[in-house]
Formats: sequence, structure tokens, C-alpha cells
Amino acid sequence: MSLEDLNKVWEVRALKRKPNDDEARRFLERIASQVQPIMRRRKWKVKLLSEFCPTNHSLLGLNVNRGVHVKLRLRRPNADHVFFPFEEVLDTMLHELCHIVHGPHDAQFYKLWDELRVDCEELVSKGITGSGQGFDAPGRRLGGFTRQPPLSALRQNAAAAAAKRARIGALLPSGPRRLGGDSGIMAALSPAQAAAMAAERRMQDELWCGSGSSIETVDEAESELGESSKSSYVASQVKDRVSANEDLVSWDSQKNDVRKIAGDLLSRATTDDAEDRAIWECDICTLFNQPLAPICEACGNVKPKPVGVKFKTWTCRFCTLENGNKLDKCSACEQWRYSNGPPVATRAPNYGT
Repeated sequence: MSLEDLNKVWEVRALKRKPNDDEARRFLERIASQVQPIMRRRKWKVKLLSEFCPTNHSLLGLNVNRGVHVKLRLRRPNADHVFFPFEEVLDTMLHELCHIVHGPHDAQFYKLWDELRVDCEELVSKGITGSGQGFDAPGRRLGGFTRQPPLSALRQNAAAAAAKRARIGALLPSGPRRLGGDSGIMAALSPAQAAAMAAERRMQDELWCGSGSSIETVDEAESELGESSKSSYVASQVKDRVSANEDLVSWDSQKNDVRKIAGDLLSRATTDDAEDRAIWECDICTLFNQPLAPICEACGNVKPKPVGVKFKTWTCRFCTLENGNKLDKCSACEQWRYSNGPPVATRAPNYGT
């Protein structure tokens, strides 16, 4: 046994108190087998892959101590007999594997996640699982069938394969995806809107992935641990929960601040774009002019200033230059903002008369 054989999931564990625990265990084994070639190539290892059902219904996965223990939600909330689709849980597993290298949900994290999606899509399309060295598929007799299968069976198999490819393609699209959305959407957004969208995506990932935060969730799998390792594991969990309770208030305030900043950036960018792109109406001839036209095309009337712009600039009384509202002096002639204009000429005094 070589050291490369350790770069995989060492153990899987399902919740025994839940129904269909054998099916859940096979589900976890299938997930572990599918990501094993990726873990072998990148020299990653996960000591324990287990099922968990936290009280927070939005939490789907958790990576403890950078791969020591990875937890996945397999069943839908309040429906223990209904499992999530395999592709969704597989994508969550790829997400949690990224936390072995990167903790926070930053740009490097999303870049690695997209790379793992591309690698996993290639493995699924080629049918490679396990060690990735071949001989993982079940053996079959050479020569295929001894008789020609019926046409109805061929059509049924082709339809099932097409449905499987469509389901996998919906979760694992070809090629990496850009952070914040596709290129078509990002090209139409301003930098402020793109930053707000990226902040919103990071905030949403913090809700369903517990690895990026310090909050520890209550898990039903705690009672499934063995007696030999239960005492040390529970002691560490209690210590983490005490520190997590102290940081809970600050964590909630940080999430509210991120949401407020993202909303302010998005609303501000939308307001500025609306002012720049709005078609304006002439006050004299009522002609609708293009947004960038400084004067009316029909009568030559100057474009009226928006209500908000009137209070953002001031006109110099010396050179008539419009300056920003934050400037106290004119940027052209450097005269004071509240000056009354050029001084009035006075006659010099006549001496000796």
C-alpha cells in the first residue's frame, strides 16, 4: 500500500436513526468514489465523510478542520425518506473539498471550485470513479449479448442515458463559470453592481455552507460516534460551541452590514445609471432629446439639470466654471466659493490738489 492510496475518503458513516440508512451509506460511498480521482490527483484526504441533519434547514455541508471530517446533508428537511439528487450532493462535496485549501469564500475559492467542477464533469462523462486507474467497473463477459436485444429496450436505454446527461449537464455545465454570473450579465453591469452581486453571492454561500463561518451547528450524528473517540470529540465540540456563542452576536451584525452595503451600492449605481441614460424633455418645445445631448436639437435650449445635480455643483462667479459641491475653491481660477465676484474699480486718491 503506497502513500497515494491514502488520498481519498477513509471512512463513510450514515445516520443509523434515520430510515434507509443502508441506502444513505451507499449514497456516501458513491460520492466518495466519484471524487476519489480528484483527491488522488491533488493529494487530499478526508478521514470521515458522514451524513448530518442540522437544525438549520439551509445548511447543506460542513468541513471540519480542513478535511478531517466532512458532513453532507443527504435528505430533504422534514422528509427523511426523500434524498437530494446525486448531482446536487456531489456539487456540495466539491464545495467542501475546496475548504481544504481555502477557508473563506473569496475569488480564489470560487476559481478552485470551478476547476473541480470541470474535472468532475470530465470524470462523469468518461465513467471514471474510484482510483481512476481502470478496473473499477464491474466485469462483463466478452462479446456482449448472445442475442440481439429488442428494439424497445434499446430505445428505453437511449432515453434514460439522454435524461441522465441532461440532469448532469444542468448541475455541471461545460467550462468554468465567472464569479457573479455569466459574461453576458456581467458586461451589462457597472462595477458597483458587480461588486454588490459578488457580495450577495458570498453572503448566500455563508448560509448553506458552515465551513466559512465559526458557527457550529447542532448535529444528530453526534450520538452516532464511537465510545473510544467520543469523549475527545465531544470535548472539542463543547469548546467550539462556547466560543461560537460569544461570537454569534458579532457574526449576525457582520452579515447585516454586508447586506446593507451591498444594497446601498446597488441602489446608488442604479440611480446614477438612470440619471445618465434618461431621455430628457425640452422645457420650451417639449422635444425628447438623447441622454448625452447638451442642448435641444430643435430650439437650442440648454439641457435642464436634474433635481439631484443642482445641489451637487456650484458655479464660480469669476470664470463661471461648475465645480463639485465638496470644493471650497474653484479648480480653474482658485477663487473662493462664496466670493461676490471681481472687486469694483475705485479711483486712486489725488495728492497735491
